[in-house]
Amino acid sequence: MLIIFKIKETHPHHHHINLLLIITILLIIIIAILVKPALLGYKISKQFEEVGMSTAEFLKSLDSTKSKLLVAETNLESCKSLNNDLVLELSNEKNASFSCMQEKNAQKSSYESLVSQYQFNISMIKPDFENQKKEFEIKLEQEKTKAEEAKADYDALVENAATNLCCKARVDNKEIDSYIVSNNRIVCATGEKNKVSC
Repeated sequence: MLIIFKIKETHPHHHHINLLLIITILLIIIIAILVKPALLGYKISKQFEEVGMSTAEFLKSLDSTKSKLLVAETNLESCKSLNNDLVLELSNEKNASFSCMQEKNAQKSSYESLVSQYQFNISMIKPDFENQKKEFEIKLEQEKTKAEEAKADYDALVENAATNLCCKARVDNKEIDSYIVSNNRIVCATGEKNKVSC
């Protein structure tokens, strides 16, 4: 008797195939994701070798550069702050200078106005002043003339009175030949400059 066994062929189910396919795709993606950084790391390590630096040295240099960058940024902030202060101070000085210029211009305008007014007043007063000056000069000349005439009259009067007085006194004192005027009085004398002719 012959027994025939049928070997049952296993046919994979479709959902198992899909699952295997998804797992395969995921593995390929993970490998691609992991290979890319590995290649990148390998490339970077080759570049470090070309430069002559190790990774540790590069990281140390990077930390130093970061520290320097931080210091530079701090200095930059300090410079910006100082710059802002200086700009503000410059603006204040500019405003003060502008105010000063405005005040100067106002003072200059006021001064020029006063000068113009004074010149106008002088031009109005000057003719009257010139006329009064001429009148005073004429009066002064007249008064000088009167004073000279009065002095001449006074001198003549004194001389006549002295001649009369001293000639009479000479009768008693022959040495009397002159006179002087002292304390508004005629005094007969000897050897003075005002001579008496009798």
